Amino acid sequence: MNDSRGFALVAVLLLVAVAGLVTATVLQTTSTEIRISGNHKQAVQELYAAEAGLAEARSRLRKTLGAEAAFIRDTAVPFDPSWTAYVLESAEWTPSVDPEYASHETNLIPVPGNPTNTVIRPNSVQTGLPYWVKIRHKTEYDAELAGHRPATPHYVDLDGSTSGHGKSNRGNVIYFGYPSTASRDPVSFTTNLPAPWLPVEKIVAYGAITGGAVVLEEEVVHPPGPNQLGAVHASGEVSLSGQVTIDGHDACGAVGSLPPVVYGGAITSAPTIHFDGTPASPQHSSNAPVPATALAALKKDATVLNAAQMNQQLGTASVPMTFYAKGGSFAQPQGIRIRQIRGFGILLVNGNATLEGEVHWDGMILVTGTLFLNGQGSGIVIRGGVWAGRVNQTGPVSVQYDSCRLKAALLTVPTQVRSWREIF
Repeated sequence: MNDSRGFALVAVLLLVAVAGLVTATVLQTTSTEIRISGNHKQAVQELYAAEAGLAEARSRLRKTLGAEAAFIRDTAVPFDPSWTAYVLESAEWTPSVDPEYASHETNLIPVPGNPTNTVIRPNSVQTGLPYWVKIRHKTEYDAELAGHRPATPHYVDLDGSTSGHGKSNRGNVIYFGYPSTASRDPVSFTTNLPAPWLPVEKIVAYGAITGGAVVLEEEVVHPPGPNQLGAVHASGEVSLSGQVTIDGHDACGAVGSLPPVVYGGAITSAPTIHFDGTPASPQHSSNAPVPATALAALKKDATVLNAAQMNQQLGTASVPMTFYAKGGSFAQPQGIRIRQIRGFGILLVNGNATLEGEVHWDGMILVTGTLFLNGQGSGIVIRGGVWAGRVNQTGPVSVQYDSCRLKAALLTVPTQVRSWREIF
């Protein structure tokens, strides 16, 4: 009897020990899973915060109506390789948290009314999202860190130097556009000469919660539109008569002069027409840009025109806009009708378009079909550039190449992401 009781006691004690071990194991596993779940939740929140930072930076590199005060841009001419700008959500931010901080860079913290502010203060358009963002131009040093070498180039090097660079000398800004008149597709390139294109921008966003951080990096570009070979481009025929002045000299003096007209078909013009530029006569080229190629990238988020535009203002001088129309959607074979208009920005037409009366446009006009220019009174005045499949003119017209107005117009188009990676 005593032996049975002793055996039962031992069995109970073993059972208690096993139960305790199982309980401890379950508790430890549960605690570990809770910590893992908490860490995962924090990492996801930090990732989303960093993504939100990238999204804000992209939006603020584009100039849009109603948000122009938040616009971020390097105003130096030419662009400054040491330009940097921050987007901060908190006034507690300090330069020490940026491992790439350099005192010789501009380190701007743009705020409404003071785009060159350097005083630390919140300037994010979001609230309550724990991130900070750094924006700067991509330079030769950045490309070298990613593996660029003369034998394995990441960009077209036109500055005449193959020397390496460092943090204190980042080299030239890398642009996204057309390195030569023979270029058909936009690429990354550097040059020592003034360029009518915009830089590749690097955005680094830190999503930070309770000491942790997720760091994301993007490279974005402003779509450059078609190549700029002259003041007027036509991939097909050009017919000019009457009072016409076309000038390829850059009105803002930022880049070199271009021919007045570049055409891929044939040209007919009256002897009274005034051409100027370098050279001063129209030039035939098999590389005349095809406008349809550039239209798709430029029309994203454009304001759609579904009716003829008359006696209006489209966009403003300080905030140009992008407008898009399907020329084939209009009853007349001349496509959309633009009459007595003051316009700023980019006018895109998939099909035919007619400008008539007194039309003044600052920026880019791109028509995939035939562009009819029927000026009346003071005529049609375009400052920027014209691209069309064909051009047919019958009234007074003045076209002046202006790279500054074209750049301002291109800043209204959403940026495109070229690369994305998680740094940490």
